[in-house]
Amino acid sequence: MRYSKDHCWVEKTENGVKIGITDYLRSKICKNFIINLCDEDDEIRAGEIMGDVESCDWFDIIAPVSGRVLRVNDEVLENPSLLLESNVWLAEFTDVSYTQPLMSEAEYGKIIENMS
Repeated sequence: MRYSKDHCWVEKTENGVKIGITDYLRSKICKNFIINLCDEDDEIRAGEIMGDVESCDWFDIIAPVSGRVLRVNDEVLENPSLLLESNVWLAEFTDVSYTQPLMSEAEYGKIIENMS
């Protein structure tokens, strides 16, 4: 798994990559929230909004890579509480290009430490 400065993780799949939010971002979600995600077949560039979470601490989910949305995790849209579990993927991208550097877990951990 690789990590973005915007608190998303990226995991390679046979079709491209799956993307989810990190534990740090997940910790910002309050008990009652709504999640909105991009649509299948959307073309999204790294750094663009691919979704958002409306909560007591509202935030955008920023795409860590560029690509076409192959599919979104409909289970999370139907049951948002699943987002509170670690390593839940939100969208799978295909035709992926890496236009922003991604970090290892150790590199990302240092960023989180500096934020505390």
